[in-house]
Amino acid sequence: MQPQEFIMLLDGYKWRQENAENLAAYFTACQMSVHTKRPVSPVALLKPLRPKQVKAVRKSDVEYFKAMEKKLSNKGGE
Repeated sequence: MQPQEFIMLLDGYKWRQENAENLAAYFTACQMSVHTKRPVSPVALLKPLRPKQVKAVRKSDVEYFKAMEKKLSNKGGE
């Protein structure tokens, strides 16, 4: 199996998993809304399952890469 085929299989799995979660959240929200004063939205049920993915760059990483860049640029001039 080639790497791109594996990635395609992984993407398909993620899509099927999200689709199943969406379906379950929709029907669960319908059932819960009957028993509560305010309607429950499927998005509210999915929120804990799908946390925001924040690409946080640590300060130490930025400093390390800047130091490496400076070190490599100094070696090129010698």
